[in-house]
Amino acid sequence: MVRARQAVITEPYKTTVREVDLADPAPNQILIAAEYSAISAGTELAVYTGTHQWLKDPNLPDWKFPFRSGYSAAGRVLKVGKEFPGGFREGDRVSYPGNHASAELLTVGHERCRVWKMPDALTFDKAAVACISRYGMGASVRAGLTLGRSGAVLGLGIIGQFSLRCMMAAGMSPVVGIDAVKMRRDAALAAGADHVIDPTAGDVKQQLAAYLNAKGAEVVADATGVPAAIPTAMSLACDAGQVIVVGSPRGIAKDVNFYDDLHRRYIEVSGAHGNMLFEAAHTRLAGAWDVNKAQTWLLRQLANGRLSLAGLVTHTIAPEQLGDAYEGLLKDKDNYLGVLMKWV
Repeated sequence: MVRARQAVITEPYKTTVREVDLADPAPNQILIAAEYSAISAGTELAVYTGTHQWLKDPNLPDWKFPFRSGYSAAGRVLKVGKEFPGGFREGDRVSYPGNHASAELLTVGHERCRVWKMPDALTFDKAAVACISRYGMGASVRAGLTLGRSGAVLGLGIIGQFSLRCMMAAGMSPVVGIDAVKMRRDAALAAGADHVIDPTAGDVKQQLAAYLNAKGAEVVADATGVPAAIPTAMSLACDAGQVIVVGSPRGIAKDVNFYDDLHRRYIEVSGAHGNMLFEAAHTRLAGAWDVNKAQTWLLRQLANGRLSLAGLVTHTIAPEQLGDAYEGLLKDKDNYLGVLMKWV
């Protein structure tokens, strides 16, 4: 039996750290001790503020308070059930979709029961963001052909940063980041973005067209999570371009002129949620990708540096500081971007 600490959201705007006992793994389970977990600001803040739509869905019992937030972690295998697949052994260094917890017991068949061995060169702090990075990666996968195509990312929070960085790793060029927060633009430049745009400095469409010397970008990723931003993203695409929604727009978009702004311009608008994109029913559209191929690719690129984390992690916190981190991500966007929770 292992005594584990769990950082949880107890109700809107309140967090705590609780202790629970985890039994030794059953034959179909694996027990993992975390080194780091990473905050996914969009999903976690939607729960922290009580605005996530799934909190009101009676068919989703896991999405209720107290809520165990987080879905991206890295650590070591403590014990493995004899029937658990994958050939894992005690001491293996792994990435997994773990909550914010010092230890996790995963059961075969559960949607979170996915574990990937880390490359030897990859450190735990970098591996901790791997599961989150898949949600930004969706823009590059959904786009299909990437090499040499121009890309723009609207919204440079954590998902937007990974959209931009995966675009570069996938060979898109030039790649442009768009955000009103200077620190986020600076982080994009630190990672190698070709150009950044401040939407408060003038018309974004004109700024992008002037830089690209073209009507718009061939691939535009919307990572704002704001429904009202979708028409803006559409306006930034060139004729016959692609708009890929990687942020989770929780709400209703208005003022979309489907005839002039989409139909006559031959624009493709696609959803690319990081879970659904890699499920079996979608692998044809995603170019024969599945979640295991995606996570293996991401871990390798993090290890060899092709997927840069430069400028991304602004804070490393203790579990007891989760509430402070959420408040910072909500109210202090000039200083908070990527947040890691250290467990050891």
